[in-house]
Amino acid sequence: MKKFFAQDKVSVGIIAGVGAEVGFCLALAVGLLIAGEPLMAHVRWFAGMFIPLILVLHHYAKKRTQLRVTKTLIVVFFVTFLAFMFYLLKSNILVLQ
Repeated sequence: MKKFFAQDKVSVGIIAGVGAEVGFCLALAVGLLIAGEPLMAHVRWFAGMFIPLILVLHHYAKKRTQLRVTKTLIVVFFVTFLAFMFYLLKSNILVLQ
């Protein structure tokens, strides 16, 4: 497993980035379900999924040896952030005045 994440491939960046986001979302969803809270009432809390992604990006950017992975993580962050903001705006959870 460690050998896979040491490669400088686009697939490593996608798996590491999306995996970090999905892992956070699953943990948050399980926590909310255990607490008996509805998921749709706390959709904004899912914005925390970008924190693990930023930490993974920081790890790869600090190495400076895996530039493809770093660039892929930046693209994953940008695309998922835009998709999340689009969802918040379209579902009227986030309203711009």
